[in-house]
Amino acid sequence: MASMLEDGKYMFHVMLHPFDGFYAVKNVRKRSYTLPTLIMLICGITGILSYQYTGFILNYNPLFAMNSIMIFVTTLAPFLLFLLSNWSVTTLFDGNGTMGDIYMVMTYALVPKLLFDIVGIILSNTIIQEEAALLHSFVVIGTVWFYFLLFCGLCVIHEYSPLTNIVTLIVTFISAIMIVFLAMLYFMLVSKVIGFVYTVIIEWMKR
Repeated sequence: MASMLEDGKYMFHVMLHPFDGFYAVKNVRKRSYTLPTLIMLICGITGILSYQYTGFILNYNPLFAMNSIMIFVTTLAPFLLFLLSNWSVTTLFDGNGTMGDIYMVMTYALVPKLLFDIVGIILSNTIIQEEAALLHSFVVIGTVWFYFLLFCGLCVIHEYSPLTNIVTLIVTFISAIMIVFLAMLYFMLVSKVIGFVYTVIIEWMKR
């Protein structure tokens, strides 16, 4: 517990000092995935809270069709897809970061976004229509901060220059699209095979 509290304090240090913070996360500090995993769980829960409890002025979600498990999964899926695709790409680009390093960078970088999103959900229930643009701008600050920390962290753990990091991020995006396409193709083929086997079994039973 004491170790987790210490990691929590250092997490806020990383938010303000990303380069030396992420260097210490990779090379100096004792590695623990408890806090990063907790951050990911909070991220999924925040997605559910945003869907249901965002103020009615900004909330256009069909609450009658809400599925908490699906929202949780779809909230975390892009981050896990990025984790897999970035690790796959950086192994080809001689990146020095492991999948665990990328996971820690991604989760630590998520903290300001989560803080701004949670505050945004609370404030969305107190604003009027004319203030919606201000609230949106406020939430965007957390998102930009997240992207900045993620970019800095990837530069540090992979030991890339900014230009190389930009190139690998572009390739990561292309790789993520390919992974999604292949996954959809795989599940479509599996469903066709299952449907064919089911049809054969039904026909055999009828005979």
